[in-house]
Amino acid sequence: MNDESYHKTVADYYDEEAHSFEERAHINPLLGHLRQRFRDIVLEGEVSTLLEIGYGPGLDMVWFAHQDRVSAVHGLDITPNFHEIVSQKAKTIKGIHPYLGGPEQCLDHLEEGSIDTVYVFFGALNTCANLNSAAEHIARVLKPGGRAVLTFVNKWYMFDVIWNLITLRPKKAFARLKKVWTGYSPTRRLESRCYSSREINQYFSPHLRRTMRRGYCITHPAWYRHHWAPLGSLRSRFLMGFDRLLRWTPFWNLGEYSLYVYERSANND
Repeated sequence: MNDESYHKTVADYYDEEAHSFEERAHINPLLGHLRQRFRDIVLEGEVSTLLEIGYGPGLDMVWFAHQDRVSAVHGLDITPNFHEIVSQKAKTIKGIHPYLGGPEQCLDHLEEGSIDTVYVFFGALNTCANLNSAAEHIARVLKPGGRAVLTFVNKWYMFDVIWNLITLRPKKAFARLKKVWTGYSPTRRLESRCYSSREINQYFSPHLRRTMRRGYCITHPAWYRHHWAPLGSLRSRFLMGFDRLLRWTPFWNLGEYSLYVYERSANND
């Protein structure tokens, strides 16, 4: 399958659930907690002009557009229904500019060196056909000194491996380690790829310098098992605290999500 055909498959997959996506996102408290942690890291840098890759129904574009420091939030998504949903929001919300396309189309819509921060939440780049090309285009659209805040569905997810081994599902335990991962749903298959920290750095380090790496949901259950440790419960608070300690150890990269911050050189090279 070539890159264009693969992206058409991904777009068709998300088109089917686009109109219920926002409602489902709002009813999961752990998902909202993770989203806010990612947003906070974006706000640690310059954010006058932002670009989101994989904006979905536009939850984060709208949120950032209401922040005082932000003048414009651009977005790229390959899903036509998401593009239509956010285009409707853009008619009444100042400063959001959704485009139809993937990271390789950055420069079709934006000038080179025009964006303060590119952000990607919840693993949109896991369904990118050519991560090397995506990394190059993300770097080119950033201003000198600009940042890319990137989250990936992680390849090495300790909790999932242990749980599926205990429940005698070895194939599922190691599914993310294969070249192709079919996603979360047991009924809807979507081919994607889970990356290790080393692999991600191989793609991005020729273009940008990594300044942060951080793991999430290492021992805390992931968002799709949030009922096992309800947000705010004693168990949840304990496991989140334990995860914060693990981020300072070699186990930092064994969580559901890994977050990386990459910066473009201020010398414009």
